[in-house]
Amino acid sequence: MPAAPDMDAIRAALTAPGAMFAVHDEAVRGVTMPVFAHRFGSLGEMLEASARFADRPFVIDGDERISFAGHLERIRALGAVLRDRYRVAPGERVAIFAANRWEWVVSFWATIAIGAVPCCFNGHWSAEEWEHARDLTEPKLMIADAPRIERVADRIGALAVLNFDDDFAALLDAGGAKDSAPIFRAGEEDLAMLVFTSGTTGRPKAVMMTHRGWVGAVQILLFTEASAMAAMGMPVPAAASALPPSDAVQLVTSPLFHVAMLISAVLGNIGNGSAMVLMRGRFDEEQAIALVERERVTRWSLLGSVAARVAASPALAQHDTSSLVSLGVGGATVSPAVQDKLRSAFPALKLNLGMGYSSTEAGSATICHIGGQDFLDHPTSTGTPTVTTQLEIRDADGRALPDGEYGEVHVRSPNVMLGYWRDPEATAGALKPGGWLAIGDIAKLENGRLFINSRARDLIMVNAENVSPVEVEYVLESHPHIREAAVLAVDDELTGDAVMAVVVAEPGGMPDIEVLQAWCSEKLARYKVPSRWHIHDGDLPRTASGKLQKHRIRELVPGDSPQPG
Repeated sequence: MPAAPDMDAIRAALTAPGAMFAVHDEAVRGVTMPVFAHRFGSLGEMLEASARFADRPFVIDGDERISFAGHLERIRALGAVLRDRYRVAPGERVAIFAANRWEWVVSFWATIAIGAVPCCFNGHWSAEEWEHARDLTEPKLMIADAPRIERVADRIGALAVLNFDDDFAALLDAGGAKDSAPIFRAGEEDLAMLVFTSGTTGRPKAVMMTHRGWVGAVQILLFTEASAMAAMGMPVPAAASALPPSDAVQLVTSPLFHVAMLISAVLGNIGNGSAMVLMRGRFDEEQAIALVERERVTRWSLLGSVAARVAASPALAQHDTSSLVSLGVGGATVSPAVQDKLRSAFPALKLNLGMGYSSTEAGSATICHIGGQDFLDHPTSTGTPTVTTQLEIRDADGRALPDGEYGEVHVRSPNVMLGYWRDPEATAGALKPGGWLAIGDIAKLENGRLFINSRARDLIMVNAENVSPVEVEYVLESHPHIREAAVLAVDDELTGDAVMAVVVAEPGGMPDIEVLQAWCSEKLARYKVPSRWHIHDGDLPRTASGKLQKHRIRELVPGDSPQPG
């Protein structure tokens, strides 16, 4: 059996001086940190470079199939409409409020192409949440689909609106497919776009991301592909621009406004020449699995509860999914039990199951990544830091902690946000001296790998003992009859907090609460075993990125929760 490739040696070779992904120290906002020496100067420059992929497929949306050349033609036409008809100027905001469709991608890039700032509105927002985002960002124009325009119709006021569901093709024709205006070249530290926090607590905040940050995030994806080539013994060219186009076909079932999809699909495929397949409408595992077969999908990211739903779907037996060679999970913790189910469901994956860890504020698709044999060996880890990313675990006083001790995750990289739009107080709370970003997650480092405990605000204190909700959720989801679980703190007169479990059964029935309590008692210390239970019929509410919405889950729980008899 051949020896496993030395990935540390490959990383060192690819990032050495003079190499394709050479890394050197450079000042970013007054702080010296590692950056890629060779890089695009802006998203506009990266977009122009995608012309080399010409007739290769870029966006597949039902019967609509758009090549890279066709995409550039459409964004130039729409850019002319935005500039000439709607008078959108460089630096002004354009809100995009819609479900996944090819027009979303074209609108995003057309906004970038004229130097304006896309505001990636959450397509699930209520009218009230939308109004908050509109008032915060003050867009010059909103580009949206008909259902969302109808949702907020009585609040639009004087805001100009471009409707996807009018004759969009005619609009592009009116813009002039041969518009010759050059693509705008922004500065590296210029504002590239506004994306929004998940909003698990309070109002969503608009995160300011730079061109440097997003170009760097794409470069990390290209570095990962070059590393895979080197690991297979393939020659790696001397320049990123000489990397062969990727033949990957990515299935996109998560919202495009989410940071992971923005980077891996909307931006990443522009960088590597690969295709994305969009699935419209609410997520349906049978429809998604059918798309894997029809479009010969090779890559798919499953966020939140989607992973467990796909792994348990009867549709797997009815479709050929052998083309799928890479599967990613993320957006929320994924228990070892669900990981094993995915490997069993997709045996063609072999070891190509991976997980990324990030945050919107960090501005990168992944702060850490884990996959392959390392993920099998360390299924509760989120992996090692990606190239150009530095990590520290700090205590409450801001002091760096040694390996093995839990504290708050701090990240430093050229991809980190500029701050929160028009929220200097929140910005000051997140951005620390020296270019560090406080993520808010509690974790530890062991041998270079990051292990997330839980968000600091989610920790449960039972008789002065800390309980990690994630740990209990892992145990519950390892039960063969439990599909997903959420663990919350509830008040208790004797212990301060009590552990509440909200569980969703697999098809076929729910075991008695006493059975679940015994299951947990076998695997957890007594104080960690849930003493309050709620059985929920249906999926647990999650954010667009797949994180459990604990505040909404609390609303599902009646005042008198069942307890073991």
